[in-house]
Amino acid sequence: MQSKIAVLQVIPNLDVSGASQGCIDIANHLEQENLVSFIVTNGGVNENKLNNAECIFKMKVHTKNPIRILFNAFAISRIIKKNNISILHARSRAPAWSCLLASKMCNVKFVATFHGTYNYNNPIKKLYNSVMLRTHGTIAISEYINSESIRYYKIKPPLVAVIKRGIDLNFFNNEKDYQNEINAISEELNIKNDDIKILLPGRITGWKGHLLTLKAIKKLNNSYQNIKLIFVGPDENVKLKNDLINFIEEHELQNNVIFTGSRHDINTFYALADLVITASTDPEAFGRVAIEAQAMGKFVIASNHGGSKETVIDNETGYLFMPNDIEDLTKKLKNSIDSEIYKQPETIRSCINHIKENFTKIRMCDETIKFYKTVLDK
Repeated sequence: MQSKIAVLQVIPNLDVSGASQGCIDIANHLEQENLVSFIVTNGGVNENKLNNAECIFKMKVHTKNPIRILFNAFAISRIIKKNNISILHARSRAPAWSCLLASKMCNVKFVATFHGTYNYNNPIKKLYNSVMLRTHGTIAISEYINSESIRYYKIKPPLVAVIKRGIDLNFFNNEKDYQNEINAISEELNIKNDDIKILLPGRITGWKGHLLTLKAIKKLNNSYQNIKLIFVGPDENVKLKNDLINFIEEHELQNNVIFTGSRHDINTFYALADLVITASTDPEAFGRVAIEAQAMGKFVIASNHGGSKETVIDNETGYLFMPNDIEDLTKKLKNSIDSEIYKQPETIRSCINHIKENFTKIRMCDETIKFYKTVLDK
């Protein structure tokens, strides 16, 4: 194995997704460890999170156009040769096909991270997805992805490792004093101290459970008039947002629901919240919201499927409810509010300790570099 690892990560965009954050975390950690790091990407709003902006090569790797994928393979090959890249790391399927070709051209090790569940029922889709396993090593971001997705493919890479996502505990830091920031947000959004503040972070998209949560809030509204449901996350899906607004107006929930759009101060919203919901109707491949919330000492109510089963300790750091079940979600919300379990010091401690012991950024990065070394030694 060469003495100094040089990694080229390839990702469609550096946006607000978990895949993008993982890419950025690895890039910054590699540089901190005096290792070589480059990224090929189409760009995005989170480029400024990179410690070294000069490590980026801009390329249209977000496209699924076969001709562009082929052209990208040649362009990536040139970057590999010029910078003595030893590990090529793809984080999405379209660029992974370019990486597969480039790795063969340059005889470098190719790894991929299986970030999503993907649709494997359609044979063409299954073939398209299989590139994530045509590697020298594949990383699964959860046991769920490893057991429920990867096992459906006949192609097996020489190495598969489960490396669960980790977060920056300097940013998601429960010990910091957020009061000034909380006061500013409360004034901005007209939130009162005695409101029951329920946070649902995540992009407004059909499967993230926004409508399901609204239906539960409608049921609770007869008992609790002071609920504030806060939707934080990108809301470019105009049709879905309008459908949600129509539901809110139809059931007179205008005083109970807030849309904030994208925010860079999500840690302050966690600090503000009493409860955090991740109500995905489809299984989360991992689900960063649950670990971010617990790191901030927040009790989580999550769908009982996918990655949430690995990140939430039921009845200790949160409640798991039956997926897509409005009645069960309503019941778990009511139990949480009535018992005020989210205020109990032992609950807050359990949440924080669970994340510190299992889901830190440092742990994820160290395990990834160890995996790179194992692949190179093969």
